[in-house]
This record gives sequence, C-alpha cells and structure tokens, in this order.
Amino acid sequence: MKTFISYSLALALVLLIPSLALAKGNKGDRPFHGKVTAIDANASTITVTQHKTGEQKTFKTAGANITVDGMSGKLADINIGMHAKVTVGSIPDTASAIEASTHKKGGKKNKAST
Repeated sequence: MKTFISYSLALALVLLIPSLALAKGNKGDRPFHGKVTAIDANASTITVTQHKTGEQKTFKTAGANITVDGMSGKLADINIGMHAKVTVGSIPDTASAIEASTHKKGGKKNKAST
C-alpha cells in the first residue's frame, strides 16, 4: 500500500510541475495598457505608465509589430502622451506588439492630442 501511495504522489508531482510552469509563463501574454511617457529611439525602448495604478514599465521594441492609430508603423511614429497597449513576448520586458493610438477606448481623446 505504501508503494502505491508513493507512486501516486510521484505521478501527481510529475503532472503538476509542468502545469505550474506553463501557468507562470502565460503572464507574459497579458497586455500592458497605459500612456506613453518616454521613447528612446537609440535604445529602441518605450516606457508606458498605467493610468490607474501609476505602474511604469519600459519595454524593448526591436522586432515588435507596431501599429499607430490602426495602421502599420514604427517606433518613431509613436508620440509621448499616446495611449499604448503593449503585448509582452516570450522574453520579459520585450514587446512582441505595440498598439498606439491618439484616442483611448471609448472615443475619449488623450490630453496630449487636444
């Protein structure tokens, strides 16, 4: 009976550990929304500050798919004050996609665009 319990626990751990690793890895798939507060063209980075929490993150943009107001663009097309949705890639702090717009959701204009 002890052998059966030992094997059962071992099997449970073998099945559980990869599931935990996959669940942890999915955090990068969540987009980071906020206002563009800095752009460094030389370092290919963008800094975005969340509206509600004030949390600020800087992302590397090399290789990111960038759209500005719904059209294909590049980092130089993004202006400070725009609203941005940054999708994090498989590498932390590296953007896989950036959607920048002069308007926030709901049709409200950002202060920088008025």
